[in-house]
Amino acid sequence: MVWINLMMLLMGVAEAVELPKFLTKHSIDSVRFITMDGRFAYVRKRPGVLGLVTSFKSTDFITDESGSDFIVKDSSFKRRLAIEVIPSVHHKFDPYKKNKIMVVDWGQSQTKEIGLGVKAKLHMDDEWISFFDPVEKAIHLQNIITEKKYSIILSPKTNPFFSPEVEMITSDTVTYTDINEKGYAAFISFNLLTQKSTVIYRAPQIATRLELCSNGNYMMVGEFPYDGVERGSKLLYIGLGPSTNLAGFTTAYSSADADIGNMVCLRESVYFIKTMRHSKLMGSKTTEAARLILKNFQLESKTSMEHITQLVHMDDRILIPSRGEYFVLEGRANLSDDTLKSTPTKLEELPLEI
Repeated sequence: MVWINLMMLLMGVAEAVELPKFLTKHSIDSVRFITMDGRFAYVRKRPGVLGLVTSFKSTDFITDESGSDFIVKDSSFKRRLAIEVIPSVHHKFDPYKKNKIMVVDWGQSQTKEIGLGVKAKLHMDDEWISFFDPVEKAIHLQNIITEKKYSIILSPKTNPFFSPEVEMITSDTVTYTDINEKGYAAFISFNLLTQKSTVIYRAPQIATRLELCSNGNYMMVGEFPYDGVERGSKLLYIGLGPSTNLAGFTTAYSSADADIGNMVCLRESVYFIKTMRHSKLMGSKTTEAARLILKNFQLESKTSMEHITQLVHMDDRILIPSRGEYFVLEGRANLSDDTLKSTPTKLEELPLEI
């Protein structure tokens, strides 16, 4: 167990540098996804129209009449993208509203419709996709290639705003979060072949939110209190491999602070939003982006912006939205330069793959 002391945090804050702004050739308000090199950009051109911009060409490939907005998500495998088409985005605020779920190959525009739900997520070399049906209270999983489908029915609950976190760790094993009728959150493993579930971890108190994220050879389970609840936070690390023991987790981070969370798992580190100071009298928090290094579970504070509420993950790039702009915490920041790269002249400078 690693306890984060005040001195470590103060040192991390002192090292934080001013973050660069995210610059692209497109209006930042229109970008729904853009690759790290800027080669492929999926942009909302106008209400109800999603376009792909690449190689100086623009293709409108999703068009509807409801003024829809779009959520475009990738995974660490970078083979496909999941798209949610959100109807009547500014007119219908319904926790039971379902979005059209679609997939598209990386950098392409030909879509495949999957179903209706929310929180679409790609898994297992982008051959599987999961999404949540808020009406049926079910997690649906589908193999994109074979179209084989499974459903996991969640426990009955009265909270219409709850939606589960899902991670698929093998072709037979799915992990997800749920809450019971008493309000306790749990991290659960489900075997698709036997259709049986096992509770791996249960939060010790109600008003606790569990987050999941993974990247390659590990999974992280984050435990964070609901907004307004004065309680600590922790991150649980689970190594993934041929003989994974989900119950064999390690406490990688623990703090008395009520952190926000919003975890992003990269290959060698986990980013999340940490509460640095909290004034109960003023009802305000100072929050920063923190990085947990996996090789030694050392924590670093990476920003000095004071009020961070969200981290956006996009092709291994991490963005921080603030006052109508985006700042780059990790990854390439400037995609607005049209300057062509010079041709390498030395043999060792030539690319290994053509």
